[in-house]
Amino acid sequence: MLRDGLSKLYIKNSEFRNRGEIPGRLENFHDAIFALSITLLLISSEPPTHFSQIKHFVYDLVPFALCIVLIVMTWQGHFIFFYRYGFQKGKILFLDGLFLFIVLFYVYPLKFLTRLIEIPIASLINDQALLIELRGTISIQDIGDLMIIYGLGASSVFLVMALMYRYALTQKEEIGLNQIEIFDTKISIQNNILMGSVPLISVLLAIAFRGHWRAGMISGFSYFLYFPIMFVFGARAVKNRKKLLETITTES
Repeated sequence: MLRDGLSKLYIKNSEFRNRGEIPGRLENFHDAIFALSITLLLISSEPPTHFSQIKHFVYDLVPFALCIVLIVMTWQGHFIFFYRYGFQKGKILFLDGLFLFIVLFYVYPLKFLTRLIEIPIASLINDQALLIELRGTISIQDIGDLMIIYGLGASSVFLVMALMYRYALTQKEEIGLNQIEIFDTKISIQNNILMGSVPLISVLLAIAFRGHWRAGMISGFSYFLYFPIMFVFGARAVKNRKKLLETITTES
């Protein structure tokens, strides 16, 4: 159902001639892997046995929802790639397998990191038992190391996706990419490189301040770089795409 809805969206709104409209066994395998990653988020939590654990389970909904959003966004980017190009063999299988491996590895650090969001929630509602539990899971000095692990995973997801788009660009003659499709492919490469560079900046900052209590905070705030970087990049990409479309229209 979700795949059908996204398919209609991209058929309606894109000049890209999608080559993978009919999902095969590979796409079904992808969906199963992403479903497994969401399942891992669920089974990593023990079922509650008394009321205080019920309350903690409710607090877990915020980080769980954030994890789901990030995983769905990752799935969507992966879906768009195969929907556009329809690859089923070749080097892409290796890159695809590497991508899915990283996604599965990424689940637990993501769950652990997002659960730290419960600390300000527990402070706000003055739940001392939850605060003690959460603060006992990691020391403030170790948050920097957690940001390193998370950042390497997040960066790897985007950089492998950039390599997948790079592979598609090398196959432009074989799959018959036109001017606008080549432009969109190049933009996707640049977009994923930029998306992967911010977590790397976070990792470098965490390493630079490693062992200091500010390491986690400084490396975490570096993710706000996404807003100016992607805004400027997106505005330029849209402007250049419009110019290319106008040129193509004029020439035809």
